[in-house]
This record gives sequence, C-alpha cells and structure tokens, in this order.
Amino acid sequence: MNKLTQISRRQLFALATLMLLVPSLRLFITAATEYAGRAVWLTAPLAALPMLIYMYFISGFMDSRREGENIQDLFLRCLGPRLGKSALGITAAWLILYSGFILRSGADRFIVTIYPNSGPGVFTIGLGLVCLVAALGNPRSIVRSAMLISPVLIGSLLLILLFSLGSISASNLLPVTVDDALPVALGSLAAVDVLSFGIYAVCFIEGMCPLQSDRARQGSLWLMVMVLLMSLLCLSVVGMFGAELSTRLSRPFFIMVRNLVFFRTVERVEALAVMLWLFPDFLLVSVFLYGAQYCLRRCFGFDAEYRGERLLDTGRGRWLIWPTALAAISLSIVIGPDALSLDFWSSKLIPAINLFFAFIFIPSIYIVGKIKKTL
Repeated sequence: MNKLTQISRRQLFALATLMLLVPSLRLFITAATEYAGRAVWLTAPLAALPMLIYMYFISGFMDSRREGENIQDLFLRCLGPRLGKSALGITAAWLILYSGFILRSGADRFIVTIYPNSGPGVFTIGLGLVCLVAALGNPRSIVRSAMLISPVLIGSLLLILLFSLGSISASNLLPVTVDDALPVALGSLAAVDVLSFGIYAVCFIEGMCPLQSDRARQGSLWLMVMVLLMSLLCLSVVGMFGAELSTRLSRPFFIMVRNLVFFRTVERVEALAVMLWLFPDFLLVSVFLYGAQYCLRRCFGFDAEYRGERLLDTGRGRWLIWPTALAAISLSIVIGPDALSLDFWSSKLIPAINLFFAFIFIPSIYIVGKIKKTL
C-alpha cells in the first residue's frame, strides 16, 4: 500500500473516539436517563461486557480482510457479486441517511444554543459542502485531522467535567438499590446503541490501515476508555440537573456548559463548546460520505484491482461522491422539519436502524461468509 494513503491503528481509534462523541452528546444521556433515572451512570459499565464481545466479533471480521480492503469489500467477498452489491446498496443508503441526519442534528444544536431565530438550511448546506470537499480529497487527511483535533476536544471535555464537579449533588445520583436493576438494564440499551456505532463506523475506512495483530486487544482498551467517558458524562449532567430534568432537556450537555462558571469569571462558553463539537460532526459525515460513495462505486462496477493478496483502489468512479453528498444534504433539509419529528428521528428511528445494522445486518453477512468459506 502506498504510504501516502496509510493510517495507523492509533489514528483509527482517535477517529472512532470523535465519531462516538457525536451520538454520546446528542442521544445517550437523555435516552438512558429516561429509563435508568439517577442510576444512569451505571448504564455504560453494564453495557461493557456485551460490547467487548461485539468488539471481538468485529475485530475477527476485520482480521479476515486482505490488505487494502474495507468492510465493504468483505461484504462482497462474503455474499458474492449479486447479493454483495445489494448489501452495499443498503449500506450506502444507511450511510447517506445517517449523514443527512447528523447534518440536521448539528444544525439544531446551533439553533437551540446560539441562533434561536435561524433556520437549519444554512447550517446543513454549509457543513455538507465542507464535508464534500474533505471527502473529495485523500481520506487519510480526514483521519489525520481526527488525530490532531482529538486532544483538544477530549481535553476540553475533561475540563468541562472537572468544573462540573462543584455542581454535582449526590442526592441526584444516589441511592441506587436492587429495584434499579431492570431500569439500568433497559437504559444500557442506549449505551449499546452508541458504543456499537463507534465500533463498526471506522470499518468503512479501515482499508487504509496496514494489517496488524492485536486489533481486538487495542479495541477493547479503547472501549473501556469510552465506557468511562460516557459514565463521567452521566455523572456530570444528571448530578447537576437530576434525572427528571435531564430527560426533558434536548441538549443537556450543552445546557450544563451554559451553567458553568470557569475560574469564577468566565461564563456562557456554550457557543465555544458548540463550535468545538462541530468537528466530530464534520469528521463523521466526511467518513460516511466517503464510505457511501465507495459502496456505490463497487455497486456500479468500478472495481478495485487485486494484486496478489492486496487490494489497490484505482479511484475510478470517485465522481459518485457528488450525488452522494447531494443526497445527504437534501435529506438533511427534509429530515425533522419541526422539533417533534426531529426527536422521533433522534430517539426512535435512527437508533433502531443502527441496532439492526450492527447486530443483524453485519453478523448475518459474516455468518454467510463463514458458511461459504469465503473469509
């Protein structure tokens, strides 16, 4: 593989971290608290075991790839040309839909926190065009951007969590009793949804990463850090607002930031926080646009070339990124025209499709590949 297109495993998981932050801040806290109440900080640790199993499954699947292959290429190998292209079409549709949803959700965050009298169109189109420019270039640049941005974002997040400690009330988090077991189990489904997304999302661009051993071990360590981070988010938000209020807030993390005072003088920094969290949206949409056009290129016969056990992407059909981006931007304009419908997309439809894709669609393809002995 050309070194100009290679990424490291460390860069890959840095990208996964930022991509996982998008649903964590948008969905997880509110969705999990709705079921688990004050014990919500236990939902992510409860999800750790099934997610470790899922990480080992995805790592085993990706260990079957040849050098240069993404998970899309494994779909083709497992299912064959006809079924494989159908699966890639479904995958492309999911990636485009999710990209459009993230553009719309990001616009809503701006409207709620900074520009209350604005419409979403200007934000969705603007960010969509920026993501298109990124997806048109070398995808390695997207991953390297994640590596550069992740220390800033994680550092900012930890700083916010640190300053929130003084506002946490233990009565909002305790006591936790045996009666909370079932609610915590139900709330952990939101953690499973978010973590499973972070685990498989980077597989659409993993072909740039050289074949290496210990993917499962490295992924498991990354997963434990993400579980800890999600638990800290719950402790901070619910510890400040309480469970009942947290379920009513549309953007509880950013509202928490609005209520913090830094060094007793600096306050109302939610605009800066919103701008910082524009980068994970940008990276996620850029990667998914690239992944969707990659699926479409294989569907329309723009095949890569195998040289021995190595797949070389010829770049043919890259023009498909244009209709891919247009479809995502168009969807972002029509998705969730009002707060009620956007809430349905955010809390019901998108999580349901994600869980189907993660736990039914991908495992089914893997099972077929094992039966046909194409892996």
